[in-house]
Amino acid sequence: MTAPVARIVTTRMPSAPEPIRLFYVNNVFRYSQSYLKREREFCQAGVELVGCNTPEADGEMLALLISSLKEVGLREVRVDLGYASLLKDLMNAAVLDTQQKASVQGLLACRDSVGLQQFMEQNSFPSDLRDAFLELSRCRRLDEVSSISLSGSKYDKLNKQLDSLTELQKTLVDYEIDDLVFFDFSLTKKIEYYTGIVFEASVPNLGLPLGGGGRYDNFIEKFGKLKLPATGFALEIGKLLQALNAQGSEIPDDTKSRVIVASKFRDTAIEAVKVLREGGVIASLEITGRSLEKTIEYAKLTETDYVVSVVSSLKSTVTVYDIKTNASRNVMFETFLKELGGRC
Repeated sequence: MTAPVARIVTTRMPSAPEPIRLFYVNNVFRYSQSYLKREREFCQAGVELVGCNTPEADGEMLALLISSLKEVGLREVRVDLGYASLLKDLMNAAVLDTQQKASVQGLLACRDSVGLQQFMEQNSFPSDLRDAFLELSRCRRLDEVSSISLSGSKYDKLNKQLDSLTELQKTLVDYEIDDLVFFDFSLTKKIEYYTGIVFEASVPNLGLPLGGGGRYDNFIEKFGKLKLPATGFALEIGKLLQALNAQGSEIPDDTKSRVIVASKFRDTAIEAVKVLREGGVIASLEITGRSLEKTIEYAKLTETDYVVSVVSSLKSTVTVYDIKTNASRNVMFETFLKELGGRC
């Protein structure tokens, strides 16, 4: 959904105050060979923060990601984080060809430090970059990155990227989530528009990331004249449900009752709907002027639980039609609300 969000920002929000915080929940379609054994259509929930490229912006995204996963009930959440342009720029500085880059990425992904060292010796790897590659491949925490630097002005850009990771670490400490974020030098993502941090969220025993995201500072301008930095993430709802099941959590059913309020007295009906909604019940008003019989037929078609017919006052009894049992009864409105678990 990043591309549609970029289009919306450039075409409909060119004057919006920055930073722009957006969220979405939508179905996503992917046509890729990697999706042959999985659904190519899936529901995705995500957020985007547009117009800011500070460590605080990245920290906010990571904190929101972790808190969201905890909020749905997941345990042992972890985030693996890399830096897309850091690895790319280091390989470009080492003047590696396409095949050599693939070999380096494969060795890093396998955490094969011995194989990586042998590769660098066999391919005349620049000595001033060799130590940086090896040290970064051994890092597991962002605070370990702070001790790594490259000498010489030609590496100013690379050192700036390393410094940004150090600043991000400080932000994560303030959010008290630094112990849940792990550094992975090999993590770059296949999507090419990422420019800064990239990350994936996971829980044990699932085998697949629940979602992820990263920083994409040069992408939005492709859809218009706006040059805006941005960062964000997305989660796959189906994977969240799989993870909850794997951890033994029961997925709660939608326990809220659905009620249609019908009455010849509009003011009382509106009052009843308001009270029901405030009590946590999903309530709607019969607005078409149809007969009570037709309203009950409509309720059956829309899988509504009850139709409530009210008179001129909620202090009087109301008639409740139970759609599932096809029975009706007269009861005080307050009693009916309590039966639904609502708050008076």
